[in-house]
Amino acid sequence: MSALILISVLAVLVLYLGLYNKKSWLAPLGILGLAGAIVLFATGWHIPHHLLAGMLEFDRFSIGFSIGMAAITLLIFLFGPDYYTRMQQHVAEQYALMLFSLVGGFLLSSYTNMLMLFLGIEILSIPLYVLAGAKKNSLRSTEASLKYFLLGSFATAFLLMGIALLYGLAGSFDLGVISAHIAGAGSSDLVLNFALFFVVTGLAFKVGAVPFHFWVPDVYQGAPTLVTTFMATVVKMAAFAGFYRFIDITGMPDALARIMVLLVLATLLVGNVAALRQTNFKRLMAYSSVAHSGFLLLALLTDTGPGSTVGATLLYYTFTYSLATAGLFVLFTIAKRANNGAEHNGIFQGLFAAKPWLALCGLAMFLSLAGIPLTAGFIAKYQVFLLAIGAGWLKVMGFGVLMALLGIYYYIMVARELFVPAEHPTTFVVTPLNGLVISACAIGVLLLGLWPALMAW
Repeated sequence: MSALILISVLAVLVLYLGLYNKKSWLAPLGILGLAGAIVLFATGWHIPHHLLAGMLEFDRFSIGFSIGMAAITLLIFLFGPDYYTRMQQHVAEQYALMLFSLVGGFLLSSYTNMLMLFLGIEILSIPLYVLAGAKKNSLRSTEASLKYFLLGSFATAFLLMGIALLYGLAGSFDLGVISAHIAGAGSSDLVLNFALFFVVTGLAFKVGAVPFHFWVPDVYQGAPTLVTTFMATVVKMAAFAGFYRFIDITGMPDALARIMVLLVLATLLVGNVAALRQTNFKRLMAYSSVAHSGFLLLALLTDTGPGSTVGATLLYYTFTYSLATAGLFVLFTIAKRANNGAEHNGIFQGLFAAKPWLALCGLAMFLSLAGIPLTAGFIAKYQVFLLAIGAGWLKVMGFGVLMALLGIYYYIMVARELFVPAEHPTTFVVTPLNGLVISACAIGVLLLGLWPALMAW
Protein backbone atom coordinates (compact mmCIF):
# COMPACT_ATOMS: atom_id res chain seq x y z
CA MET A 1 0.00 0.00 0.00
CA SER A 2 2.81 2.41 0.85
CA ALA A 3 4.47 1.89 -2.55
CA LEU A 4 1.15 2.38 -4.36
CA ILE A 5 0.59 5.66 -2.54
CA LEU A 6 4.18 6.76 -3.17
CA ILE A 7 4.00 6.25 -6.94
CA SER A 8 0.52 7.82 -7.16
CA VAL A 9 1.64 10.92 -5.24
CA LEU A 10 4.85 11.01 -7.26
CA ALA A 11 2.87 11.19 -10.50
CA VAL A 12 0.87 14.15 -9.17
CA LEU A 13 4.07 15.93 -8.07
CA VAL A 14 5.55 15.43 -11.53
CA LEU A 15 2.47 17.07 -13.02
CA TYR A 16 2.87 20.06 -10.70
CA LEU A 17 6.52 20.42 -11.69
CA GLY A 18 5.35 20.62 -15.27
CA LEU A 19 3.13 23.57 -14.40
CA TYR A 20 6.18 25.45 -13.14
CA ASN A 21 8.30 24.43 -16.14
CA LYS A 22 10.81 22.46 -14.06
CA LYS A 23 11.68 20.06 -16.88
CA SER A 24 15.16 19.27 -15.55
CA TRP A 25 13.67 18.05 -12.24
CA LEU A 26 11.20 15.56 -13.74
CA ALA A 27 13.41 12.55 -14.39
CA PRO A 28 15.50 12.87 -11.19
CA LEU A 29 12.37 13.09 -9.05
CA GLY A 30 10.83 10.13 -10.86
CA ILE A 31 13.99 8.06 -10.45
CA LEU A 32 14.18 8.91 -6.75
CA GLY A 33 10.54 7.95 -6.22
CA LEU A 34 10.90 4.68 -8.13
CA ALA A 35 13.98 3.79 -6.08
CA GLY A 36 11.94 4.51 -2.94
CA ALA A 37 9.13 2.23 -4.15
CA ILE A 38 11.64 -0.57 -4.78
CA VAL A 39 12.94 -0.17 -1.21
CA LEU A 40 9.39 -0.24 0.20
CA PHE A 41 8.53 -3.40 -1.70
CA ALA A 42 11.83 -5.07 -0.78
CA THR A 43 11.47 -4.29 2.93
CA GLY A 44 7.71 -4.85 3.06
CA TRP A 45 7.18 -1.62 5.01
CA HIS A 46 3.43 -0.96 5.29
CA ILE A 47 2.74 -2.97 2.13
CA PRO A 48 -0.34 -4.93 3.40
CA HIS A 49 -3.22 -2.76 4.58
CA HIS A 50 -6.59 -3.61 6.14
CA LEU A 51 -8.35 -0.93 4.06
CA LEU A 52 -7.83 -3.06 0.98
CA ALA A 53 -10.29 -5.62 2.44
CA GLY A 54 -8.25 -8.53 1.11
CA MET A 55 -8.69 -7.49 -2.52
CA LEU A 56 -4.92 -7.15 -2.98
CA GLU A 57 -2.35 -9.65 -1.80
CA PHE A 58 1.27 -8.55 -1.79
CA ASP A 59 2.87 -11.99 -1.76
CA ARG A 60 6.33 -12.92 -3.03
CA PHE A 61 5.05 -13.16 -6.59
CA SER A 62 3.48 -9.71 -6.49
CA ILE A 63 6.46 -8.08 -4.79
CA GLY A 64 8.87 -9.68 -7.26
CA PHE A 65 6.95 -8.40 -10.27
CA SER A 66 6.41 -4.99 -8.70
CA ILE A 67 10.13 -4.56 -8.04
CA GLY A 68 10.89 -5.71 -11.59
CA MET A 69 8.43 -3.26 -13.15
CA ALA A 70 9.71 -0.39 -11.02
CA ALA A 71 13.33 -1.23 -11.94
CA ILE A 72 12.61 -1.26 -15.69
CA THR A 73 10.67 2.01 -15.38
CA LEU A 74 13.67 3.50 -13.58
CA LEU A 75 15.90 2.53 -16.53
CA ILE A 76 13.42 4.12 -18.93
CA PHE A 77 13.43 7.31 -16.86
CA LEU A 78 17.25 7.36 -17.05
CA PHE A 79 16.81 7.43 -20.83
CA GLY A 80 14.14 10.14 -20.56
CA PRO A 81 16.25 13.33 -20.23
CA ASP A 82 18.05 12.65 -23.49
CA TYR A 83 14.91 11.48 -25.29
CA TYR A 84 12.95 14.62 -24.33
CA THR A 85 15.85 17.06 -24.75
CA ARG A 86 14.27 18.64 -27.85
CA MET A 87 10.75 18.62 -26.46
CA GLN A 88 9.70 21.70 -24.51
CA GLN A 89 6.02 21.03 -23.74
CA HIS A 90 3.98 18.17 -22.26
CA VAL A 91 7.04 16.33 -20.94
CA ALA A 92 5.73 16.21 -17.37
CA GLU A 93 2.44 14.72 -18.56
CA GLN A 94 4.25 11.84 -20.25
CA TYR A 95 6.32 10.99 -17.17
CA ALA A 96 3.20 11.22 -14.99
CA LEU A 97 1.12 9.01 -17.28
CA MET A 98 3.81 6.33 -17.21
CA LEU A 99 3.80 6.44 -13.42
CA PHE A 100 0.01 6.17 -13.26
CA SER A 101 0.18 3.22 -15.67
CA LEU A 102 2.77 1.62 -13.39
CA VAL A 103 0.28 1.80 -10.50
CA GLY A 104 -2.09 -0.26 -12.65
CA GLY A 105 0.71 -2.76 -13.12
CA PHE A 106 1.13 -3.05 -9.35
CA LEU A 107 -2.59 -3.80 -9.01
CA LEU A 108 -2.47 -6.46 -11.74
CA SER A 109 0.33 -8.29 -9.99
CA SER A 110 -1.48 -8.44 -6.64
CA TYR A 111 -5.26 -8.64 -7.16
CA THR A 112 -7.39 -11.35 -5.56
CA ASN A 113 -10.71 -9.82 -6.61
CA MET A 114 -12.10 -9.39 -10.12
CA LEU A 115 -12.94 -5.76 -9.43
CA MET A 116 -9.25 -5.09 -8.81
CA LEU A 117 -8.39 -6.94 -12.02
CA PHE A 118 -10.65 -4.58 -13.95
CA LEU A 119 -9.33 -1.49 -12.17
CA GLY A 120 -5.75 -2.61 -12.69
CA ILE A 121 -6.22 -3.10 -16.43
CA GLU A 122 -7.96 0.24 -16.86
CA ILE A 123 -5.41 2.19 -14.79
CA LEU A 124 -2.68 0.48 -16.79
CA SER A 125 -4.31 1.05 -20.18
CA ILE A 126 -5.95 4.49 -20.18
CA PRO A 127 -2.65 6.42 -19.82
CA LEU A 128 -1.23 4.32 -22.66
CA TYR A 129 -4.03 5.35 -25.01
CA VAL A 130 -2.92 8.95 -24.47
CA LEU A 131 0.81 8.21 -24.57
CA ALA A 132 0.56 6.34 -27.88
CA GLY A 133 -0.68 9.56 -29.49
CA ALA A 134 1.82 11.83 -27.75
CA LYS A 135 3.30 12.99 -31.07
CA LYS A 136 0.41 15.32 -31.85
CA ASN A 137 1.70 16.32 -35.29
CA SER A 138 2.27 12.74 -36.42
CA LEU A 139 -0.54 10.96 -38.27
CA ARG A 140 1.11 7.63 -37.50
CA SER A 141 1.07 8.36 -33.77
CA THR A 142 -2.57 9.50 -33.90
CA GLU A 143 -3.52 6.35 -35.77
CA ALA A 144 -1.72 4.22 -33.18
CA SER A 145 -3.58 5.92 -30.33
CA LEU A 146 -6.97 5.56 -31.99
CA LYS A 147 -6.43 1.93 -32.95
CA TYR A 148 -5.18 1.04 -29.48
CA PHE A 149 -8.13 2.81 -27.84
CA LEU A 150 -10.79 1.22 -30.05
CA LEU A 151 -9.42 -2.31 -29.86
CA GLY A 152 -8.72 -1.88 -26.14
CA SER A 153 -12.32 -0.84 -25.58
CA PHE A 154 -13.59 -3.99 -27.29
CA ALA A 155 -11.23 -6.11 -25.20
CA THR A 156 -12.47 -4.40 -22.04
CA ALA A 157 -16.06 -5.17 -23.03
CA PHE A 158 -15.17 -8.87 -23.34
CA LEU A 159 -13.42 -8.79 -19.98
CA LEU A 160 -16.39 -7.15 -18.28
CA MET A 161 -18.78 -9.68 -19.78
CA GLY A 162 -16.63 -12.49 -18.41
CA ILE A 163 -16.45 -10.88 -14.97
CA ALA A 164 -20.23 -10.37 -14.95
CA LEU A 165 -20.86 -14.02 -15.85
CA LEU A 166 -18.44 -15.25 -13.20
CA TYR A 167 -20.17 -13.04 -10.61
CA GLY A 168 -23.55 -14.38 -11.66
CA LEU A 169 -22.34 -17.96 -11.29
CA ALA A 170 -20.35 -17.64 -8.06
CA GLY A 171 -22.17 -14.75 -6.39
CA SER A 172 -18.86 -13.05 -5.61
CA PHE A 173 -15.98 -11.18 -7.23
CA ASP A 174 -13.49 -12.89 -4.92
CA LEU A 175 -11.20 -15.23 -6.82
CA GLY A 176 -11.20 -17.78 -4.01
CA VAL A 177 -14.99 -18.11 -4.16
CA ILE A 178 -14.92 -18.22 -7.97
CA SER A 179 -12.23 -20.93 -7.83
CA ALA A 180 -14.37 -23.04 -5.49
CA HIS A 181 -17.33 -22.71 -7.88
CA ILE A 182 -15.21 -23.71 -10.87
CA ALA A 183 -13.89 -26.74 -8.99
CA GLY A 184 -17.43 -27.90 -8.27
CA ALA A 185 -18.81 -27.21 -11.75
CA GLY A 186 -18.67 -29.70 -14.58
CA SER A 187 -16.75 -29.20 -17.80
CA SER A 188 -20.10 -29.04 -19.63
CA ASP A 189 -21.17 -25.84 -17.86
CA LEU A 190 -21.66 -23.69 -20.95
CA VAL A 191 -22.05 -20.38 -19.11
CA LEU A 192 -18.84 -20.98 -17.16
CA ASN A 193 -16.96 -21.82 -20.35
CA PHE A 194 -18.17 -18.62 -21.95
CA ALA A 195 -17.16 -16.64 -18.86
CA LEU A 196 -13.64 -18.07 -18.93
CA PHE A 197 -13.40 -17.41 -22.67
CA PHE A 198 -14.38 -13.75 -22.26
CA VAL A 199 -11.95 -13.12 -19.41
CA VAL A 200 -9.09 -14.82 -21.26
CA THR A 201 -9.91 -12.76 -24.36
CA GLY A 202 -9.52 -9.53 -22.41
CA LEU A 203 -6.24 -10.69 -20.88
CA ALA A 204 -4.94 -12.09 -24.19
CA PHE A 205 -5.39 -8.66 -25.77
CA LYS A 206 -3.12 -7.07 -23.18
CA VAL A 207 -0.34 -9.62 -23.74
CA GLY A 208 -0.62 -9.37 -27.53
CA ALA A 209 -1.64 -13.00 -28.11
CA VAL A 210 -2.92 -14.08 -31.52
CA PRO A 211 -5.60 -13.40 -32.76
CA PHE A 212 -5.84 -10.34 -30.49
CA HIS A 213 -2.44 -8.98 -31.57
CA PHE A 214 -3.40 -6.71 -34.47
CA TRP A 215 -2.79 -3.55 -32.45
CA VAL A 216 0.78 -4.49 -31.53
CA PRO A 217 2.78 -3.69 -34.71
CA ASP A 218 0.92 -0.48 -35.51
CA VAL A 219 1.02 0.86 -31.96
CA TYR A 220 4.69 -0.06 -31.46
CA GLN A 221 5.59 1.67 -34.71
CA GLY A 222 3.40 4.74 -34.28
CA ALA A 223 3.96 5.51 -30.59
CA PRO A 224 6.99 7.55 -29.46
CA THR A 225 9.96 5.23 -28.93
CA LEU A 226 10.09 5.85 -25.18
CA VAL A 227 6.41 4.91 -24.91
CA THR A 228 6.97 1.83 -27.08
CA THR A 229 9.76 0.82 -24.73
CA PHE A 230 7.44 1.16 -21.73
CA MET A 231 4.69 -0.86 -23.42
CA ALA A 232 7.05 -3.60 -24.57
CA THR A 233 8.54 -4.06 -21.11
CA VAL A 234 6.60 -2.82 -18.08
CA VAL A 235 3.16 -3.33 -19.60
CA LYS A 236 4.08 -6.82 -20.77
CA MET A 237 5.28 -7.75 -17.28
CA ALA A 238 2.09 -6.41 -15.72
CA ALA A 239 -0.19 -8.16 -18.22
CA PHE A 240 1.41 -11.56 -17.68
CA ALA A 241 1.38 -11.09 -13.92
CA GLY A 242 -2.37 -10.46 -14.11
CA PHE A 243 -2.91 -13.40 -16.44
CA TYR A 244 -1.00 -15.71 -14.11
CA ARG A 245 -2.94 -14.69 -11.00
CA PHE A 246 -6.24 -15.45 -12.72
CA ILE A 247 -5.13 -18.89 -13.90
CA ASP A 248 -3.25 -19.79 -10.72
CA ILE A 249 -6.12 -18.99 -8.37
CA THR A 250 -9.01 -20.25 -10.51
CA GLY A 251 -7.17 -23.36 -11.73
CA MET A 252 -7.00 -24.79 -15.24
CA PRO A 253 -10.37 -26.31 -16.22
CA ASP A 254 -10.41 -28.38 -19.42
CA ALA A 255 -12.17 -25.64 -21.38
CA LEU A 256 -9.55 -23.09 -20.35
CA ALA A 257 -6.72 -25.50 -21.21
CA ARG A 258 -8.09 -25.95 -24.72
CA ILE A 259 -8.27 -22.20 -25.20
CA MET A 260 -4.71 -21.78 -23.94
CA VAL A 261 -3.32 -24.44 -26.29
CA LEU A 262 -4.83 -22.67 -29.29
CA LEU A 263 -3.47 -19.34 -28.09
CA VAL A 264 0.03 -20.78 -27.63
CA LEU A 265 0.19 -22.42 -31.06
CA ALA A 266 -1.25 -19.47 -32.96
CA THR A 267 0.85 -16.89 -31.12
CA LEU A 268 4.13 -18.77 -31.62
CA LEU A 269 3.45 -19.36 -35.31
CA VAL A 270 2.20 -15.91 -36.30
CA GLY A 271 4.71 -13.98 -34.19
CA ASN A 272 7.79 -15.77 -35.53
CA VAL A 273 6.69 -16.09 -39.16
CA ALA A 274 5.56 -12.47 -39.41
CA ALA A 275 8.81 -11.23 -37.82
CA LEU A 276 10.81 -12.87 -40.62
CA ARG A 277 9.54 -10.33 -43.16
CA GLN A 278 9.91 -7.15 -41.14
CA THR A 279 12.36 -4.49 -42.31
CA ASN A 280 11.19 -1.79 -39.87
CA PHE A 281 12.91 -2.33 -36.53
CA LYS A 282 9.95 -1.30 -34.37
CA ARG A 283 7.60 -3.64 -36.24
CA LEU A 284 10.20 -6.40 -35.93
CA MET A 285 10.27 -5.89 -32.18
CA ALA A 286 6.47 -5.87 -32.15
CA TYR A 287 6.20 -9.30 -33.77
CA SER A 288 9.11 -10.44 -31.61
CA SER A 289 7.00 -9.41 -28.61
CA VAL A 290 4.09 -11.47 -29.94
CA ALA A 291 6.40 -14.48 -30.37
CA HIS A 292 7.71 -14.17 -26.80
CA SER A 293 4.11 -13.96 -25.59
CA GLY A 294 3.67 -17.42 -27.08
CA PHE A 295 6.47 -18.84 -24.92
CA LEU A 296 5.09 -17.11 -21.84
CA LEU A 297 1.60 -18.47 -22.56
CA LEU A 298 3.16 -21.93 -22.79
CA ALA A 299 4.46 -21.43 -19.26
CA LEU A 300 0.96 -20.40 -18.12
CA LEU A 301 -0.46 -23.52 -19.73
CA THR A 302 1.65 -25.68 -17.42
CA ASP A 303 0.40 -24.12 -14.18
CA THR A 304 -0.44 -26.95 -11.77
CA GLY A 305 -1.42 -24.98 -8.69
CA PRO A 306 0.37 -24.84 -5.31
CA GLY A 307 4.08 -25.63 -5.42
CA SER A 308 4.38 -24.74 -9.11
CA THR A 309 7.41 -22.76 -10.30
CA VAL A 310 5.46 -21.08 -13.10
CA GLY A 311 5.38 -17.73 -11.27
CA ALA A 312 9.15 -17.71 -10.80
CA THR A 313 9.69 -18.63 -14.46
CA LEU A 314 7.36 -15.86 -15.64
CA LEU A 315 9.17 -13.30 -13.50
CA TYR A 316 12.59 -14.38 -14.73
CA TYR A 317 11.48 -14.51 -18.38
CA THR A 318 9.61 -11.19 -18.45
CA PHE A 319 12.30 -9.31 -16.53
CA THR A 320 15.21 -10.54 -18.64
CA TYR A 321 13.19 -9.97 -21.82
CA SER A 322 12.45 -6.44 -20.63
CA LEU A 323 16.13 -5.75 -19.94
CA ALA A 324 17.15 -6.76 -23.45
CA THR A 325 14.23 -4.94 -25.09
CA ALA A 326 14.75 -1.68 -23.18
CA GLY A 327 18.46 -1.62 -24.02
CA LEU A 328 17.82 -2.29 -27.71
CA PHE A 329 15.25 0.48 -27.97
CA VAL A 330 17.74 2.95 -26.48
CA LEU A 331 20.32 1.74 -28.99
CA PHE A 332 17.72 2.04 -31.75
CA THR A 333 17.05 5.68 -30.81
CA ILE A 334 20.76 6.49 -31.02
CA ALA A 335 21.02 4.82 -34.44
CA LYS A 336 17.81 6.47 -35.65
CA ARG A 337 19.16 9.93 -34.85
CA ALA A 338 22.43 9.11 -36.62
CA ASN A 339 20.45 8.17 -39.75
CA ASN A 340 18.12 11.19 -39.95
CA GLY A 341 15.08 9.48 -38.48
CA ALA A 342 15.22 6.23 -40.48
CA GLU A 343 13.79 3.15 -38.74
CA HIS A 344 14.88 0.29 -41.01
CA ASN A 345 17.10 -2.49 -39.71
CA GLY A 346 20.14 -1.16 -41.56
CA ILE A 347 20.49 1.91 -39.33
CA PHE A 348 22.82 -0.08 -37.05
CA GLN A 349 25.49 -0.32 -39.73
CA GLY A 350 28.80 1.19 -38.74
CA LEU A 351 28.11 0.99 -35.01
CA PHE A 352 30.96 -1.42 -34.26
CA ALA A 353 33.48 0.78 -36.05
CA ALA A 354 32.27 3.89 -34.21
CA LYS A 355 31.27 2.49 -30.79
CA PRO A 356 32.62 -1.07 -30.34
CA TRP A 357 31.35 -1.45 -26.76
CA LEU A 358 27.80 -0.48 -27.68
CA ALA A 359 27.84 -2.88 -30.62
CA LEU A 360 28.92 -5.71 -28.34
CA CYS A 361 26.19 -4.75 -25.86
CA GLY A 362 23.65 -4.80 -28.69
CA LEU A 363 24.90 -8.24 -29.78
CA ALA A 364 24.47 -9.59 -26.23
CA MET A 365 20.89 -8.32 -26.08
CA PHE A 366 19.96 -9.70 -29.51
CA LEU A 367 21.45 -13.07 -28.56
CA SER A 368 19.44 -13.06 -25.35
CA LEU A 369 16.19 -12.43 -27.21
CA ALA A 370 17.14 -15.23 -29.61
CA GLY A 371 17.73 -17.60 -26.70
CA ILE A 372 21.41 -18.33 -27.37
CA PRO A 373 23.29 -20.15 -24.53
CA LEU A 374 25.16 -18.10 -21.89
CA THR A 375 22.44 -15.45 -22.00
CA ALA A 376 19.36 -15.02 -19.81
CA GLY A 377 17.08 -15.57 -22.80
CA PHE A 378 18.36 -19.13 -23.17
CA ILE A 379 17.73 -19.92 -19.49
CA ALA A 380 14.24 -18.40 -19.73
CA LYS A 381 13.21 -20.56 -22.70
CA TYR A 382 14.87 -23.61 -21.14
CA GLN A 383 12.79 -23.14 -17.98
CA VAL A 384 9.59 -22.84 -20.03
CA PHE A 385 10.36 -26.04 -21.96
CA LEU A 386 11.12 -27.90 -18.71
CA LEU A 387 7.73 -26.83 -17.35
CA ALA A 388 6.01 -28.02 -20.53
CA ILE A 389 7.74 -31.41 -20.33
CA GLY A 390 6.80 -31.78 -16.67
CA ALA A 391 3.15 -30.97 -17.40
CA GLY A 392 2.99 -33.43 -20.32
CA TRP A 393 2.60 -30.89 -23.13
CA LEU A 394 5.29 -32.57 -25.26
CA LYS A 395 3.84 -31.80 -28.70
CA VAL A 396 3.23 -28.17 -27.85
CA MET A 397 6.74 -27.95 -26.41
CA GLY A 398 8.18 -29.48 -29.60
CA PHE A 399 6.40 -26.87 -31.67
CA GLY A 400 7.79 -24.19 -29.36
CA VAL A 401 11.33 -25.46 -29.90
CA LEU A 402 10.87 -25.23 -33.68
CA MET A 403 9.58 -21.69 -33.38
CA ALA A 404 12.50 -20.76 -31.10
CA LEU A 405 14.93 -21.99 -33.77
CA LEU A 406 13.05 -19.99 -36.39
CA GLY A 407 13.26 -16.89 -34.21
CA ILE A 408 17.06 -17.07 -34.09
CA TYR A 409 17.22 -16.15 -37.78
CA TYR A 410 15.65 -12.71 -37.67
CA TYR A 411 17.53 -11.68 -34.55
CA ILE A 412 20.87 -12.72 -36.05
CA MET A 413 20.10 -10.90 -39.30
CA VAL A 414 19.63 -7.63 -37.41
CA ALA A 415 22.57 -8.30 -35.06
CA ARG A 416 24.77 -8.73 -38.15
CA GLU A 417 24.06 -5.12 -39.12
CA LEU A 418 25.94 -3.96 -36.01
CA PHE A 419 29.20 -5.13 -37.57
CA VAL A 420 28.60 -4.14 -41.21
CA PRO A 421 30.59 -1.04 -42.27
CA ALA A 422 28.38 1.95 -43.00
CA GLU A 423 28.05 3.04 -46.63
CA HIS A 424 28.11 6.69 -45.60
CA PRO A 425 29.87 8.43 -42.69
CA THR A 426 27.64 8.08 -39.60
CA THR A 427 28.01 9.81 -36.26
CA PHE A 428 26.51 8.03 -33.26
CA VAL A 429 26.03 10.45 -30.37
CA VAL A 430 25.81 8.68 -27.02
CA THR A 431 25.22 10.47 -23.72
CA PRO A 432 26.68 9.00 -20.50
CA LEU A 433 23.21 8.09 -19.22
CA ASN A 434 22.30 6.30 -22.45
CA GLY A 435 25.57 4.41 -22.36
CA LEU A 436 24.85 3.47 -18.75
CA VAL A 437 21.37 2.13 -19.56
CA ILE A 438 22.58 0.08 -22.54
CA SER A 439 25.53 -1.30 -20.58
CA ALA A 440 23.37 -2.16 -17.56
CA CYS A 441 20.86 -4.02 -19.76
CA ALA A 442 23.55 -5.98 -21.61
CA ILE A 443 25.48 -6.88 -18.46
CA GLY A 444 22.19 -7.81 -16.78
CA VAL A 445 21.19 -10.37 -19.43
CA LEU A 446 24.68 -11.90 -19.33
CA LEU A 447 24.90 -12.04 -15.53
CA LEU A 448 21.42 -13.51 -15.18
CA GLY A 449 22.27 -15.99 -17.91
CA LEU A 450 25.41 -17.17 -16.15
CA TRP A 451 23.93 -16.96 -12.63
CA PRO A 452 20.16 -17.37 -12.76
CA ALA A 453 20.17 -17.80 -8.99
CA LEU A 454 20.55 -14.02 -8.71
CA MET A 455 16.77 -13.99 -9.25
CA ALA A 456 16.08 -16.96 -7.01
CA TRP A 457 12.39 -17.26 -6.05
